[in-house]
Amino acid sequence: MIVALTVFVALGFGMALPFLIISFVPALARTMPRPGHWMLTFKQILAFPLYATAVWLLWVLGQQTSSDAMAMVIGACVLLAFAAWLYQQRQITKGGWRYVSALLILLCLFTSFSVLRSPFLETRSASAAVVEDANYQAYSDALLADLRAQGKPVFVNMTASWCITCLVNERVTLSADSIVTALQEKDVTYLKGDWTNNDPAITAVLKQFETSGVPLYLMFPADASKPAEVLPQILTEGIVMEALTRI
Repeated sequence: MIVALTVFVALGFGMALPFLIISFVPALARTMPRPGHWMLTFKQILAFPLYATAVWLLWVLGQQTSSDAMAMVIGACVLLAFAAWLYQQRQITKGGWRYVSALLILLCLFTSFSVLRSPFLETRSASAAVVEDANYQAYSDALLADLRAQGKPVFVNMTASWCITCLVNERVTLSADSIVTALQEKDVTYLKGDWTNNDPAITAVLKQFETSGVPLYLMFPADASKPAEVLPQILTEGIVMEALTRI
């Protein structure tokens, strides 16, 4: 709770800081741009980052559910936009068409919000989200304990399909031929845990290593008495190679 309050206090102070500075140094107000038509243009430009955020959120939804869910949500957005257009047109609509448009608006709103109860929006299980290949195995506490008991080094990658940093690290660094070869040569078992839908087992591991989210990279040495090394969230081939030399 204290950490969360500290974060929000810092955010509020950062937003208020420009006004505080101008209050203490009024001469700085003369450096501010004057109001004008540019403000309307700037406001419209700022809409595009919001559109990009909506696209990213839809992509996250698709990763957690399916493309059918994405299509349903996009369709609901279209209905909401149509309802907003109908509401605007009611100002110039006369007679019985006003009642027809009101009925259509209610129908659009009802249909849009009913999407939230659709079974298509249910998240997939973690096992369905993890894609098996020859390079890694799906993480489990039991498997990790068994490998450590056998005295085998283990590399653990806690990731999520909506995590951009995780995807970049996997595509750029962990999939590099040099890293794959080094893992094989040192007989390191590569385990990948999928936190796309907030797996409780992976959440427990994140709490154990005092991190609030993914990515989390752990290099367990062959000696089970030694603790895991926590690697940085931004990986390079050099960082992983150096970690492999210490196991």
